[in-house]
Amino acid sequence: MKVTSIKDAWAEANKIFPTDYEHDVSRSERAGYPIYYSTANGVNAWISDLGNRLEVNLPDGKSVDIWIQAPAEATTSNSAEDNGSATREERCETAKRIQRLAYFYTAEYVGQLDNKKREDAAVKEMQDAATEGGEIKCMVLTAENNARVAMGSITDCIAAVNILVNMEEDVDNWMIAGINAMLDKVRVTQGVPFDLSTAICGVLGAQYR
Repeated sequence: MKVTSIKDAWAEANKIFPTDYEHDVSRSERAGYPIYYSTANGVNAWISDLGNRLEVNLPDGKSVDIWIQAPAEATTSNSAEDNGSATREERCETAKRIQRLAYFYTAEYVGQLDNKKREDAAVKEMQDAATEGGEIKCMVLTAENNARVAMGSITDCIAAVNILVNMEEDVDNWMIAGINAMLDKVRVTQGVPFDLSTAICGVLGAQYR
């Protein structure tokens, strides 16, 4: 199989890979290149990122090579290429990636709300146990602020998606390239920073729209 971009290669890999997968640090270190292994129990399948190709190894022992080749020079140019604007397809595909990012932040937000309930219960227990003239106790509370940060990231994702799906908003192809480059890098490093959504909005100039 041959594609013309890293994004397209991963899109094709996702079509044929039978389960979810995650970066396997130990296997990657032994192999010397990134390996993404199936998260399903008992499923022996993985994707090897070999730079110029993805090697998709399936549970039945078969493997599919997805080669990443530079696109041939276009003989004709369309209006999107002429004026530097991103196509509808590019915008929608990037919006979907940001929606998946929003899911991560939402899960974190819900988890912090649960943490706040536990913190509130611990504070009440400490207050009920306090006696006049007794030992001074303190507690470090983090859940409320962490939830606020996660909600800010969710809000940024929503703003970015709204810009991308609204074709009346101008979005240049360099913006799409920058956003996808950030998302690709995060996928490799397996760490999602909470200021990523702010960076995406910055690329889109969301604060000026």
